Amino acid sequence: MYYLVDTNVFLHAIRDNIFSVADLCKKNGTDITITDTILTELEPGYYLEGEDKKAKDTYNSVYNLSHGTMGIKVIRIVNVDDIPGAKEELRKIRKRFYSWMTDITYLKHLVSQGAISLDDIKKKNFRKKDLGECELIAIAKVAEDVYEIVTNDKGRVFLHPEQNLFDDYAVGIGLIVLNSDEWLNTIGCKGKTI
Repeated sequence: MYYLVDTNVFLHAIRDNIFSVADLCKKNGTDITITDTILTELEPGYYLEGEDKKAKDTYNSVYNLSHGTMGIKVIRIVNVDDIPGAKEELRKIRKRFYSWMTDITYLKHLVSQGAISLDDIKKKNFRKKDLGECELIAIAKVAEDVYEIVTNDKGRVFLHPEQNLFDDYAVGIGLIVLNSDEWLNTIGCKGKTI
């Protein structure tokens, strides 16, 4: 069993202890696993300001530990394309919850309502909102019991908080979704110096 860890967990829950937590998981045979999209979301400027030193440190830690740059590889990277059925599952999730992002009429409506600006829509990461989270759900679904998802995200769909990826999709198919505190307790990190 592996833990599919979402961007927000690295940025806010374990950013000062990434190696310790990843090493513990590796030793327990429950590796931290990410996708390339999660790694991209960690890049400074994607979510956090590029000049934020902590953002740079977090990205560098995850990159180095997933690529073995310094001779230590304790974070796995999986690709949606390499897991049978995951790419199709991802397509279904994105169509169901995010197809509105390509509907020009609806986007104009959102702009007119002040829900989003034209500048926001023009950003390179606009159509990729929540993509990492969707990939984690797709992988966990098709791999059946191989992965558990770790996220502090509440599952609310961007600009549509009444829709929830976890309530409307993941829970209905029996995926296990842990928040970072639950996960750290499960792996034996909570309360320890890590």
